[in-house]
Amino acid sequence: MSDDEKSRLAEFGARLESEDMDVVREALDDYQQAQADTRWGVDNPYWPLDNEVRFAARDLLGRPPSGNSHESALVALWHLAEEGDADLIADVLEGAPDAGARQTALLAAGTALAEGEEPNRRLLALITAMVLDESLDVEDRKDALYALDDLDLPEVEDFIVRVSESPELELQVYAARYLAAPLRLRVHRDRVGRLAKSWPEDAGGVAKLIHEAVEGFHSTYWKDTAPDDPALREAHDELRFPPGDEGCLRAFATLLRSEDPTAVGIALDHYESWRGLRHVLEDEERADAYLPEVLARAREVLRRPMSPAEVSALNMIGTQHAEPGDAGLLRDVLTRTDSDAVRAKAAWTAGGVLDKAEVRDEKLVAALGDLILDASTGMATGTSETAIRVLADRLGTDADGILLRALREGEPKVQAYAAYYLVQTGALDRHRAVLEEVAESWGVRPPQRPWGQDPIDLIFGSPHSVHWKGHRLADPKLYRAHKRLRAPTADASYHQALRILLESDDRAAVGIALDHWWCPDGAVQRGGEEAREPERVLVLEHIRETLLRPPSPADFSRMYGPEAMHLTALEALNIVAGKEPSLLADIVQAPGSDYVRGRALDAVETVFEDAGEADRRLVETLGNVACDENVPLDDRLRALQVLDESTGTATVDALLRATRCPEVEVQAAAAWGLIREDVIEDHRATLEELSANWPVEDASWQATRVRKELNTAAE
Repeated sequence: MSDDEKSRLAEFGARLESEDMDVVREALDDYQQAQADTRWGVDNPYWPLDNEVRFAARDLLGRPPSGNSHESALVALWHLAEEGDADLIADVLEGAPDAGARQTALLAAGTALAEGEEPNRRLLALITAMVLDESLDVEDRKDALYALDDLDLPEVEDFIVRVSESPELELQVYAARYLAAPLRLRVHRDRVGRLAKSWPEDAGGVAKLIHEAVEGFHSTYWKDTAPDDPALREAHDELRFPPGDEGCLRAFATLLRSEDPTAVGIALDHYESWRGLRHVLEDEERADAYLPEVLARAREVLRRPMSPAEVSALNMIGTQHAEPGDAGLLRDVLTRTDSDAVRAKAAWTAGGVLDKAEVRDEKLVAALGDLILDASTGMATGTSETAIRVLADRLGTDADGILLRALREGEPKVQAYAAYYLVQTGALDRHRAVLEEVAESWGVRPPQRPWGQDPIDLIFGSPHSVHWKGHRLADPKLYRAHKRLRAPTADASYHQALRILLESDDRAAVGIALDHWWCPDGAVQRGGEEAREPERVLVLEHIRETLLRPPSPADFSRMYGPEAMHLTALEALNIVAGKEPSLLADIVQAPGSDYVRGRALDAVETVFEDAGEADRRLVETLGNVACDENVPLDDRLRALQVLDESTGTATVDALLRATRCPEVEVQAAAAWGLIREDVIEDHRATLEELSANWPVEDASWQATRVRKELNTAAE
């Protein structure tokens, strides 16, 4: 254990022993959060102190509750309760806890009951009484029923059979869920089936699982098929719904050893699937003895061949049980089969062969390569994708030849997958020219997105842009410059490309350049903040020019339409606003659209929040906007709101000027900005005169607040 871990545990242990209940409660909450994180595959770092956590939880439950102290303690016992905690939990339940604590107490009760060789009779009686208590909410009764889940006792089973006849649908479903466990279903299948048939279609997800349990696991690949022989059909039924382990294994062997391909396929499916043979056996380990026979039978199916069972045989062997000696068998299967499912499974199983072979079988590799380019398989079946993935994952750079052939000769979707896996193996450094040539042939959209990734972005780099995604620059020089911006480094050629785009007459090229300049994934990611500086002056010119002119044509950007250029320039403006107040003031004063003004006002607000003292030019501009009758009223009020967040003499002057506007809404918003401790008395007379002329009914909130503050200050 490292020193940091020891220190963390010591600090946690000290909190558990604190006399302050809130400190202990918070420590228990931290334990619970760490326990919840274990679902991501990490250990609870506090597990060495499980006993101390248990003791602290018991101690909290022995004290009067403070806030959520009892609930926090019960959550800890949900994970850590022992048999001896049953009476303590029963005390909580008898004390009529609130809904949250009751639910958590029932979770802890389930743990405590399951820990004992014999369940605590008092706690068990309390829970069963809650299940039957019709005065309780049905959710509470379900929680109580859930606490019995891990108890495998005849008396509990009898009780749940009784609950299954409840008129409450949700209790029926929860009781049936208990009875639908594989071993219990041997006894209660008729009852559970009858209940399930009576439920409405919208009875919920648990009901759906129960329906599936009643139907039993048929197979993976033969759901609409049954063996011809009645004896084999009977064996299949017994395998799905066995009265006992002996009958189940006997039925399995009957199917496996038959000469009916469907029966053999069903048997292989039952052995391979987690829902099959092991799921219905009381002693799962008894299935292990059949593994050698199962694998031998699967290989026999592939050799003979028993074509209908081949997909099940391949699925059974898979990558886990594949052996180097299976290479020839797989080649034969790939040569003769016309089944897409068999091809895909054979390709996947080949991955296991390649993993385990000291010397790979080149003929098997060639067969997988042919599979990729076989137009009859098609990408729709996933066969080509599987073959590409197997070769790339197992061979790495040795798969380049086959994948490059797929890149040149394959259909577009095959090309996309080949490109994706080539990039994953570092082929951009080895075969950039070929990859770029194919990517350019796709146009602006890839034919396929393997694993959600755009192979065009993977090849050329990202971002393409923010507001111009999918736009291809027609001019070759501009196109090359854009391609350079997408490369992962920033050097002299990067800045040259950025300037080429910024200095062009192509508005989309300028927009793409601006996106790369402001976006964190663009210039900054490639060269840090300093990567923005060489083109800063050009960018400022474009921001001003763009935001002071009307929107672009409607079809200018596929995704953002006429606002694309404004959006691009506004994002760039946000980057420079704090250091360019004059530019920001010009845009607020005379923007290319009302939308631009609104976004610029947002930028001003951010600048004011970050600055120690508001820029005088910005303050004056906001005052001008507030008083301009040609500006929409909402923007005028927004300007006053932003002014209200700044300080200084210039701000007061601008607000006073706005109080002289004829619109009551503007007057009131400006007046509200003057209701400040440092200026209110200097302007009381003006404010009182204004407020006296404002309407009383339907007054704005600013008018109401101004009147209230004036009266409060006068008192």
